[in-house]
Amino acid sequence: MSMFRALSVASALLLVSACASNGIISNNNWPKNRSVVEGFELSESNRVLSHGLTQISARALKQPLMGRFVLTGITGLADIDPLFSIIDADDRVQAYIGGALASDLAKPADQTVSAWLDLFHGTLVGVRRKSELITSADLEQIYTAFFDAALDDLDPYSRYSGRLQARANRETRNGFGGIGLRYVNTDLGLEVQGLQPEAPAAAAGLIVGDFITHIDGVSLATKRSWTIRRMLRGPIGSTSTFSIIRKSFQPAKSITVVRSLIVPQTVELTVRDNVAIVEIHSFNQQTSQTVEALLTKALSDETSISGVILDLRGDPGGLLDQAVTVSDLFMESGWIVSTRGRHPESIQRYQAFEGDIAGGRPIVVLVDSRSASAAEIVAAAIQDTGRGLIIGTSSYGKGTVQTVVRLPNDGEITLTWSRFHAPSGYAIEDLGVLPMVCTSGLEGPINDALQRWQETGSQIAALKADWRTVAPNDIEARASLRSHCPAEVRPETSVDLELARRLILKDSLYAQAVGLTATSAAKKEP
Repeated sequence: MSMFRALSVASALLLVSACASNGIISNNNWPKNRSVVEGFELSESNRVLSHGLTQISARALKQPLMGRFVLTGITGLADIDPLFSIIDADDRVQAYIGGALASDLAKPADQTVSAWLDLFHGTLVGVRRKSELITSADLEQIYTAFFDAALDDLDPYSRYSGRLQARANRETRNGFGGIGLRYVNTDLGLEVQGLQPEAPAAAAGLIVGDFITHIDGVSLATKRSWTIRRMLRGPIGSTSTFSIIRKSFQPAKSITVVRSLIVPQTVELTVRDNVAIVEIHSFNQQTSQTVEALLTKALSDETSISGVILDLRGDPGGLLDQAVTVSDLFMESGWIVSTRGRHPESIQRYQAFEGDIAGGRPIVVLVDSRSASAAEIVAAAIQDTGRGLIIGTSSYGKGTVQTVVRLPNDGEITLTWSRFHAPSGYAIEDLGVLPMVCTSGLEGPINDALQRWQETGSQIAALKADWRTVAPNDIEARASLRSHCPAEVRPETSVDLELARRLILKDSLYAQAVGLTATSAAKKEP
């Protein structure tokens, strides 16, 4: 053995000895395959993280390199203790708390989840010995720190939600056991400010202006907001007694309320000057059903309705299946959207079936810079197929679909797993949908708006060819195209709504706009 080799072995033995004596985790003293290490629930952490990492590896639109992904997640521990840092060398990962070495571990030779989780847990056990902040952190704080850092490096829309936030997310998507009440906290209790029609609170006799002082005999005077929310909600079919004060009677009156499934309202419909205006604020489990019910009633009650405006300004999106169903309500045929990703289940095509709830009446969709995701699917489907047209500015350009991975701790990962493509074939990500009638920067009177559109409509139609064919990874070209109709927030007071109404009520103008749309759209399967 050469002197150099002998010195290297001696140095390595000294390092191992020094690590052991100073409580530093190394490959020689890292106790793998234990359920609990120094009070840390290793098996529980491994169960949650292993499931999450396995699903991310299989389903993410951009497959992460597991080593890079885990190392990025490890850096998230600095959110718990700002003194935490790592040195990522060629074949080793060293973790520090301040200047104190806490772990010195060899990088795994492969990209398997189990191998890199061993490195993460070894690092974690090492830094727990030197950081009071990380030692006192519970499992949920560890998961949040790890996934927040790792997913932030993956893409802008993938994210982790802990148990409580995940429950709130599911309630937003699917509904919850509740009473259908909008309120504010006051010194007297909860002041009722709004009631969902036909929901339990309204059915029990509560009215706007009532004050709820007690629930099941418990005063609400000093309760925190999250406690009140928990008291109002509960299993479907469960009952509670509310003590209320109303100006018309004294003392407080008791009302029994039976909870039912409450899905947040996302749709409003008004009829103005023979035009039905349907505002969709987001897409949850009941959005399409509500649109269908409200519009069917409006068309039955108001037989003179000339057309429909779908107002999607400010709509951040929501459930893909609801976007497809809302689009299908207005389309007799044609492709609605296609989705494409790595995982076989992410590759889907959605087609409209016969039946148009609006009976062929003109349709105008309003969008702005905040219209995203599901809202963009609806807008693109209606315009690309020639069923209607879009007024507004370039939309947000989210263009990706997220799947929800539920974790063993009851948290969840919202994971980007596919891109969606408009009926004419273009990828919406970082591009958005292009309105046939662009209102960017337009604040003037309606006649000026009409004149501007008639002067620029043909130019916008010609631009659609480039919109359809620009490469998904050509960020510079996509930004250049968007600049022709810059994305803006278009408030309710803007000229957009009146412009839409004018086009609907003047057949020749609407036909001209839709004709340009149909000419510019590619007639092909997505």
